[in-house]
Amino acid sequence: MNANRCNVSHERTFTNIFFHLQAIALFLLVSAASFSTSAGEWSGYVALEGRAFFHDGLASQQTQDQYSISFQPEYYTEWNNGRDSFTFEPFIRIDSRDDERTHADIRELIWIHAAEDWELRTGIGKVFWGVTESRHLVDIINQTDLVENLDGEDKLGQPMVNLSLIRGWGTVDFFLLPGFRERTFPGQSGRLRSIPRVDVDHPIY
Repeated sequence: MNANRCNVSHERTFTNIFFHLQAIALFLLVSAASFSTSAGEWSGYVALEGRAFFHDGLASQQTQDQYSISFQPEYYTEWNNGRDSFTFEPFIRIDSRDDERTHADIRELIWIHAAEDWELRTGIGKVFWGVTESRHLVDIINQTDLVENLDGEDKLGQPMVNLSLIRGWGTVDFFLLPGFRERTFPGQSGRLRSIPRVDVDHPIY
């Protein structure tokens, strides 16, 4: 059982590394192509987070305090008179207690081409479907990044090709979604988690 769990963990690690290397390669390629026309803009944030709990956790691995640091830069550039744009938005969190919450993800790495009556998005992106309700039942394009927060507002980047047809009566969207992102869950030391813990190494769909 331990050997199987170790093999699954290694496979997940290699898959994540390969996924991020592909994304970085695409970022460098598009950046090099657009550098001659626009230097681009960098923005983002660095955040420190602390959690403290009055009572002990139900599991022995859980502590009464938890600290982390997160970093989310964003690179944006456009060319072709604004008809083409490129966005790169990675996310990194390092947590003091929960190994599952120490993670990295590419929220966006997407090229957008806008014409008069259509728009094409290619890469890794985020799509929000919802209004101001507390639960967005139709917000189903991106997988939930549950280790970030329990409210379900944080999403993982989704590989996609999105074609939008813009008409006078509305907009029609077509999506091609290659690949499936597994939902993240807190680990054994994570305080805000279910009892029993979700076994992310042996998912059943």
